[in-house]
Amino acid sequence: MARLLSLLLVTLCWRQPCCSATVFYAVDHRSRQPTESAQPASLPEALHGAASQQDSDVFARRRRLLRSYAARDATVGEAPAAAAADEEDALAAGDPEQAEEAEVLESREGGGEYQAKNPDGEDTEEEEEEDVAERVFPDAEDAEGYRRLKCDSFQVTYKQIDHDLAIHRELGTHLGSTQYAMGEQRRKNGFGIGFFGGRAYLLTPIRGEDWQRLAHHAKLYVAYLRMMAHLEAVFGAAIPDVVLVITTSDTPRYVSPLRVNVSTPRPYPPQRAVHMPTFVPGPYPVAGICKSDFWPDLLLIPNFHFHTKLYDNATLSHIPEHRDKHPWGSRQPVVFGRFSHYSLHRKSDDHSTFKLGLGGQHICQEGNTSCAVREHFISEVVKKDRSRRLDVRFSGKQPMSSHARYKYLINLSGQSISSRLEQLLPLGSAVLTEPTSVGYYAYYYRTLLRHRVNVLEFWRRLPEEVFEELDWAAAHDEEAAAIAAEGVRTAETYLTGNGRTCYWYRLLHGLSRTLRFTPRLGQWPEAVPVRQLLEEELPRAPGGQALAEAPWAP
Repeated sequence: MARLLSLLLVTLCWRQPCCSATVFYAVDHRSRQPTESAQPASLPEALHGAASQQDSDVFARRRRLLRSYAARDATVGEAPAAAAADEEDALAAGDPEQAEEAEVLESREGGGEYQAKNPDGEDTEEEEEEDVAERVFPDAEDAEGYRRLKCDSFQVTYKQIDHDLAIHRELGTHLGSTQYAMGEQRRKNGFGIGFFGGRAYLLTPIRGEDWQRLAHHAKLYVAYLRMMAHLEAVFGAAIPDVVLVITTSDTPRYVSPLRVNVSTPRPYPPQRAVHMPTFVPGPYPVAGICKSDFWPDLLLIPNFHFHTKLYDNATLSHIPEHRDKHPWGSRQPVVFGRFSHYSLHRKSDDHSTFKLGLGGQHICQEGNTSCAVREHFISEVVKKDRSRRLDVRFSGKQPMSSHARYKYLINLSGQSISSRLEQLLPLGSAVLTEPTSVGYYAYYYRTLLRHRVNVLEFWRRLPEEVFEELDWAAAHDEEAAAIAAEGVRTAETYLTGNGRTCYWYRLLHGLSRTLRFTPRLGQWPEAVPVRQLLEEELPRAPGGQALAEAPWAP
């Protein structure tokens, strides 16, 4: 028997140059002790390692795809990889999210993969694939609401949807990852939403005092829930059956699929067993206001401030007033901005969001997880402005209408991005903003923004680039005026309630086609119709009456 096992080991390892390394790694990972032995600890362990090496080839295409997404993150000026790894290890002890990622990575390194079973104990993958084959999708453009809102006129904004859905289309959006994401995001300012038969449902219920626990996020939840009810009213049965998670966090708060994703996720087990892992890999159908290329699966959606601040009436409607009261020639040739004290939050291994300060100095602290973008610009960069062209401060706040007195307005990142950009574009000034192609981007209309077309971008690498853009604008005043005018046109044409409604509708259609399962209401037994929640349950909850009566617009 021993000779037979030895022959089998030789067969498995034939032309597998890294076979022994795999065996040694599996042994070391389990014992947590380095080994200097040239032989595996035992023959069964060697066989397991060799088989794992062969099995890993099945997922080679998947890993290549993920590496291609990860390649986008490389940027000049990032700290050395070894230092970043040390920082990450140190942070994991104190940061629950970092610790969660570290645990997940560690568990996946062992090569383990679980097969989730349905309650009858049988693999559900085949059943899911059959369900997918039977799905029928309504044509998005045939809906009466689509024609009434003239959704075709917002086609250019839908490019962002295609960008965000790319990894979902390649790898599939699975029931297991969807259920896992709902469970995790529920405790991180997120909730599950589903559409079944054109009706909107809250899949992760919020009851009674839960609304008070949510604090300021409660009004953000309500803003999006009202948008779901609005979509139901406008499009109804034209919305395909689809499920997703909506988060109100400033930055993504889940494990990036670029870090951990080596297999197709199976359905989440109905009951966790001791031997089952507490993690299911992405991509996840999570929709939020901000992302970087480190989270290719996050689906960008319009910021909740569009709804709570009544953007169309409070901002877009004043465009003619700004144009008449402050013609370009009368505006002061100064860069104006007023800001709150926020630092940029980031993951230490997200290279795309790393920020360098004046002259290349490091401005990120706490293991590169917090970058003082605003503080550095106001305290250091503004000091270099000897001609006093930068009126950028923390103090001396002014109403947004007063900003229209200046030719140039500046937009600086907050905890992630700032929703100020859509507030600045309609004012008729040329807007200086950090680039939307690198680092965090939070604009569902990102594909519309073009450097020296409707915005002026700076800080692609260093903040002093603001002086280059300001010098260029001063020397090309007519071009700067045209950029300002194009910014206004972009906002009043595309950043409308109809545009946002159509964007959501197209996103739901696109996401539905990536699902590798048939969504059914029965999969979420606690689901509640969104309209029932808003009209009946919310007003009865503690503090719910004020939330229900708050102003809102699509």
